[in-house]
Amino acid sequence: MGRYPGGEQIEQAQAVLTRHVVSCVDGRCLACAVPGPCPAHEWAAGLFRLSLRLPRRTPGASRPELCGARQVTTPSPWWTA
Repeated sequence: MGRYPGGEQIEQAQAVLTRHVVSCVDGRCLACAVPGPCPAHEWAAGLFRLSLRLPRRTPGASRPELCGARQVTTPSPWWTA
């Protein structure tokens, strides 16, 4: 894997975004428990914005099951007909 300038900062920002996720239940950071995106999340998002890259997403990180979301595993009847 190649190295590029700022690579370590991008890796650090990705780790911050992975930890500091805003919950879909109450809108608080799961790591800091402050409302909305916390300063750490904002810093990491800003670094990605400046680097013109997108962060990797972690499915289910915001704990959507806590606000009633559920995973659909079977196709709907209109699709199978």
